[in-house]
Amino acid sequence: MQKLEKFILSIKYLPAILYFGSVGLFGYDIYCNIINETEFLNIYTKTPVIIIFCYMTYLGVKKYQKDQ
Repeated sequence: MQKLEKFILSIKYLPAILYFGSVGLFGYDIYCNIINETEFLNIYTKTPVIIIFCYMTYLGVKKYQKDQ
C-alpha cells in the first residue's frame, strides 16, 4: 500500500482527479436513478469507485492530521 500511496501522491493532480471523479460518478449515478430511472453504474463498476473514494478520503484525512 505504501507504493500505491507514494505513486498517487507523486503525481500533482491525481489525488484530486480520483476523489472528485468518484464523487462526480456517484452524483451522476444518483441523478440517473432519480430522473431517468436507469442504472448508470452497475455493481462491477460501482465497487471499485467506492473503494477509490474511501481510499482517497483516508489519504486526505491522514494528510490533514499530519499537518496539524
